Amino acid sequence: PILEVLGESSIILDIGTTFVDPGYYAELNGEDVTDQVEVVSNVNTAVGGVYSVSYKITNEDGFSVSGSRTIYVKDPTPSIIYSGIHTTAPGTFRFWLSSGAVVNFSGFEILILQTEPGVFYISDFMGGYYDQRVGYGPAYAMTGYFQLNDDNTITPLSGFVAGWGDSYDYLKDSSVDPVTGQITYKLGYAGLMEYTIILN
Repeated sequence: PILEVLGESSIILDIGTTFVDPGYYAELNGEDVTDQVEVVSNVNTAVGGVYSVSYKITNEDGFSVSGSRTIYVKDPTPSIIYSGIHTTAPGTFRFWLSSGAVVNFSGFEILILQTEPGVFYISDFMGGYYDQRVGYGPAYAMTGYFQLNDDNTITPLSGFVAGWGDSYDYLKDSSVDPVTGQITYKLGYAGLMEYTIILN
């Protein structure tokens, strides 16, 4: 079978809005079998967070083709951190603690999304280093959540790298510029390295 997921692969919605699936199309031996696609969704637009919709079509021999879409539900409460794509800025680097080796990197896209007032989802605490720069893919991004504090610092609430099953050692020296929204922090990882991250 052939399966096509129509529209964007990721969609951002405000809490309280309605998710309308852009659609999908399936074909088998030249015939439209869209009505046979199995759709599984956990989208709840009443609660901020990250959700998914999966699509699967299976033929008579048990061979299946699948696709998916990610739905981000954000809290629209005004904040100095905007919900959307941020970019790692020049001055971002990875520092190897034992050797002192420095790897500069920038220009990678990181999604930050307010899920409730003052609480944010981030698609990669490591600024896209392994996911995008090295090319390992999304399983090696450190997804997680952080809290924006009254003094414009951030406190990590969770972080997880699915590919390695681990998290950060620490996050320190954080700040959010109340005018530009620029986010900076240092992140320790694996007892081996420290990232200085600057997100515009």
